[in-house]
Amino acid sequence: MESEREGSRLSFEEYLAEFGKLTYRNVGTSMLPLIKQNRDAFTVRRLEPGEMPKPKDVVLFRRRAASGEMKYVLHRVWKKSGDMYVCIGDNCVNAEKNVRLEDIMGILTEVNRKGRIVRMTDRSYRIYVWFWCVTRPVRIFFKKAWLLAKKLGKKILRRG
Repeated sequence: MESEREGSRLSFEEYLAEFGKLTYRNVGTSMLPLIKQNRDAFTVRRLEPGEMPKPKDVVLFRRRAASGEMKYVLHRVWKKSGDMYVCIGDNCVNAEKNVRLEDIMGILTEVNRKGRIVRMTDRSYRIYVWFWCVTRPVRIFFKKAWLLAKKLGKKILRRG
């Protein structure tokens, strides 16, 4: 992202602070099937002072990676636990359990899917969210079973 004022790169935080919203091409598979890597773009609006994300909101937050560098993550708020948020990608089995409000920078407002704009206020999106959240326990069970089967299959093939 280039700043128009000096031609310097802005961080996501700086960009949101200056312009109020950010549109970015997705990287990663954690939000499949809602957002597909290298195809879809998403728009996030700045989290306003005093605003609290709600369960089922998709939020952009920062977290420190094991390498020490700052990573930006777009995941769904599953619940609030004390003063921390529990967030999980739609395509993930493990949740991020210690997301602080001060690390949440914005809330997803729309997704450009194959050139079609899907707003988070659209009825079709709200039905998707309801279905996705209701079926989460079953999906996670089968995904974990699939991942375990793949892992065991690789071990068996290496021995053979």
